[in-house]
Amino acid sequence: MKRNLSLALIVLAATLGGCAVNKPSTDPALIGAWKGVRAENGKCQFLSWKNNFKPDGTFTITFFRDAQQTQAIQSEHGTWKAANGKNELRTAGVPLPDIYTYTLINADTVHYVNVAKDPSGDCQEDYEFTERRIRG
Repeated sequence: MKRNLSLALIVLAATLGGCAVNKPSTDPALIGAWKGVRAENGKCQFLSWKNNFKPDGTFTITFFRDAQQTQAIQSEHGTWKAANGKNELRTAGVPLPDIYTYTLINADTVHYVNVAKDPSGDCQEDYEFTERRIRG
């Protein structure tokens, strides 16, 4: 009886441990809606965007041609995980993730530096940008 109980506890712990491993790691400070721009005089083509990082590890992003965000180019979705200053975005249909280091400036501002990108991305240069939280 004692052996069966021990075995049952081991199986339960392994099952619950497996669930924890599969859960994406999302930095709660990044959850929510954000907007950003890639500089007009930077290394890459100008873009602005709005994105939404959800607690379940999914994201949506819409890119715009203009800073006023009235001329949409396209929308994308995928999964994200972030912890310890590293954010990884896996866009649906894109083979490799975009990886950024990030620094929280304050609760509503985060600075990113691109450190790895999919070879099919529109910008193959190293670049950085700042995003601001969208409130309301």
